[in-house]
Amino acid sequence: MFSQYAALVKNLRGVVFAYFEKENVEETLSWLTKKFKYRNLGVPPTIYSKAEKYFEGKMNGKPFVKLEYPVYSLKNLVKLIGENFKIEYEVTETVILASTYVSPIMVMGWEAFKKLEKICVSRVDSTVSLNDFGWKLHFRIVDYTVLDFYGWSVNHSKQLWSQKLNLKKFLEERKNKIEKDKKRYWRLQKGEEKPFPLILYIDLAQLIAQKLENKNFREKFLGLPVEEVSAGLAIEATIFLVRS
Repeated sequence: MFSQYAALVKNLRGVVFAYFEKENVEETLSWLTKKFKYRNLGVPPTIYSKAEKYFEGKMNGKPFVKLEYPVYSLKNLVKLIGENFKIEYEVTETVILASTYVSPIMVMGWEAFKKLEKICVSRVDSTVSLNDFGWKLHFRIVDYTVLDFYGWSVNHSKQLWSQKLNLKKFLEERKNKIEKDKKRYWRLQKGEEKPFPLILYIDLAQLIAQKLENKNFREKFLGLPVEEVSAGLAIEATIFLVRS
């Protein structure tokens, strides 16, 4: 599995998140398929299990691939966070696997967006109606956001296992990184459209840090292998595929 994981990380350009059984997002899915026909897009296992028919003929890298957990401890992390923060399993799974595969989350449909908005730590609104070039550009930019965050934020998240964790400093450092990154999206502020949400930042490490005072949670979290599960705790970015 790990050899497959390593190969997939290189070619993956995003992780899909949508409630296919609840919202009509087939047109957006078709549009996305055309945009990434030469690259791979990942589908989390829970999302795939609920929407197999929507991906018929589009799997095995055309352009979608079903994601797997490269190590079992990440599944334990998904369960722990979901249970303690009352977050739906598919939401936590998507965020953690997107982090693990170093990919942004491609969000389709308002229900999916609202689920992620509940746990976001920051956002970027757009006043620009994006054309094909604009979408292509911002797909690339959000990919850079995740890639540039990964090494720093994964290593930084390992402080959560330290007895010397300075909570205030930990949170401030991660928030500052996000605020600095938001400057990449300056083009989105140059239009005259009514502001609409486009980019969300999600950071599960910040949620965890503020929960460590809970003894029961702390014991369970610290029992997870740091070198494995920290891969799922990078700062994540999502792009909302809402089109005019």
